[in-house]
Amino acid sequence: QWLVLWLDCDREGEAIAFEVLEICQRAAGGRMQVFRAVFSALTHTDLTRACQTLRQPDQRLADAVEARQAFDLRAGAAFTRWMTLRYHAMFPELVSQTLSYGPCQFPTLGFVVERYLRIQRFVSEPFWSIKAEVQKHGQTVRFNWRRGRLFDRLAVLALFELVVEEAVHGATVTRVSEDPKTRWRPLPLNTVEMTKLGVTKLHLAPARCMQVAEELY
Repeated sequence: QWLVLWLDCDREGEAIAFEVLEICQRAAGGRMQVFRAVFSALTHTDLTRACQTLRQPDQRLADAVEARQAFDLRAGAAFTRWMTLRYHAMFPELVSQTLSYGPCQFPTLGFVVERYLRIQRFVSEPFWSIKAEVQKHGQTVRFNWRRGRLFDRLAVLALFELVVEEAVHGATVTRVSEDPKTRWRPLPLNTVEMTKLGVTKLHLAPARCMQVAEELY
């Protein structure tokens, strides 16, 4: 009698929800009451809120997905035919291949090519840095140079000689500072936020991020 749809809370999930709804209503003879749960994490708070705020499935979101799929199909078929005919005439070695165009994949390919060209244009340069170690009471403390590194070897050598000359007099502590940090306990899994962090912090595609999460699980 009751059916609560717990699919992803986005347009794609809404479209899949209507496919599930159609199959279940057909099996139940159209007598089933259907509701949609809206949630973004498998936590007690989110699940409780979702149960308390059930709504009707949104046909507009599903229609938007269907419209986009129809447009992608038409645009992809048209551009695939145009590119294949055009470049077959220009490049005989491509005659046996179909040059496919995807409205989503093609812009992504542009990003990949742009990144590849940036890597190809990159010219490496040697650089130098100064690192210091202080040993006392059997312990070693390593200090990093504030400037990090320089691309001028003579400048680094000059500074290194000054450090070596002053090393015989020992090191002087000029300032001691503390930077307390608080680490919050991990929150329950939120797949939406996880994929966002995977893209921004780890530069992983959302699909790859979910694949890694499933393998770890």
